[in-house]
Amino acid sequence: MNESKDNDAKKYTSRLLYTCYALMLISSILIFTAGIVLGNYRDVILAVPVILILADALFVERTVVHIPPLMIFLVVGLMILLLIERGLENGFLLDAVADVLLGIVMGLSGLIITYSLLRTLPEFNNRNSYLAAFVSLSLALSFFTMILMIQYALCIIGDVEIQTTKEIMSQLMLVTLGAAFVSFSFYLNRHTGLFRHTINQYLETRSGTIGENEYEIMEIERILKSGESEKAEYKSTLRTNLATEEKDVRMEKAVLKTIVAFLNSRGGTLLIGISDSGEVVGIDENSFDNRDKLNLHLTNLIASQIGNEFLPFISFKLTDYQEKGVMRVVCRKSDDPVFLKEGKQETFYVRSGPSSVELNGMDILNYVDNRFKKRIRKKRFEQN
Repeated sequence: MNESKDNDAKKYTSRLLYTCYALMLISSILIFTAGIVLGNYRDVILAVPVILILADALFVERTVVHIPPLMIFLVVGLMILLLIERGLENGFLLDAVADVLLGIVMGLSGLIITYSLLRTLPEFNNRNSYLAAFVSLSLALSFFTMILMIQYALCIIGDVEIQTTKEIMSQLMLVTLGAAFVSFSFYLNRHTGLFRHTINQYLETRSGTIGENEYEIMEIERILKSGESEKAEYKSTLRTNLATEEKDVRMEKAVLKTIVAFLNSRGGTLLIGISDSGEVVGIDENSFDNRDKLNLHLTNLIASQIGNEFLPFISFKLTDYQEKGVMRVVCRKSDDPVFLKEGKQETFYVRSGPSSVELNGMDILNYVDNRFKKRIRKKRFEQN
């Protein structure tokens, strides 16, 4: 009964969204036409991509591109706001609000493109929100500059009055304010409703389109082709002993030991779900309720037995490869020595060829002194 109600609710939501899209498509076409007739080329520039997106959503069943509804509502609302402002004798306030809203739209678009590109890089970690915020702000201002250039060209072609430098600079300041608001908000908390229903929704639904899965598969194949080395290692399982088919902390320790060794050395990649011989066996995801729980378990292991401060140096993603789950864990070399904590005991590991080896006593001191020499000197200088 509940399942039937859920299906009915989904159908109702779908019909409601379809109707909204149809109304917005009609509105966008009218705004586009009015912009051509009246010479309001900013409306024309904004209306063209919206018309294409809405037409795709209505007639092509979103097989080409899908922008979250909130983004479309924002853009159509912006165009309607601009149209109302044109009809008023003194619409300075509405014009200012429209420019800030345009900046917000540009900022969200910049974030989508930034994450679409950066999240495929092994060096990029989802926690690097400051990097995404800065790049997205730069992209947003680049987008707006392109809009101004196209608008300038259309005004010349259509023999329409061109904006003054004062008007352009005022508009640029307000757009920058809107884009900066998005970037700063994203830096503070990227899981708020604004981002959850825009960039997060887009990335979740279009990960295949932006090439993330393809990139992961290519990286897995590259590492399998090269074999285990100082910067690559395979593990069959995360926590399940394949011989007994039971949970075994020794399996977890083997994974963490490799991660620590990579961090203390020159970095590297760990593939979980691959046997020592290079056979794809699949990570033991059946021992978890779902993949989110598996990811959370690995995060908690790293935080508790390696340290929260080293999470920014580690990124991992679970990908379907040959119809089995393979986790690719990318580790960058750490700025500080890393120890594996087991109760009160702390163990230091480094890479030696294709193996992770434990160091003790003076070997640790010598290695740390050589490997982290610059860091140690800097700390001593700051203390003095």
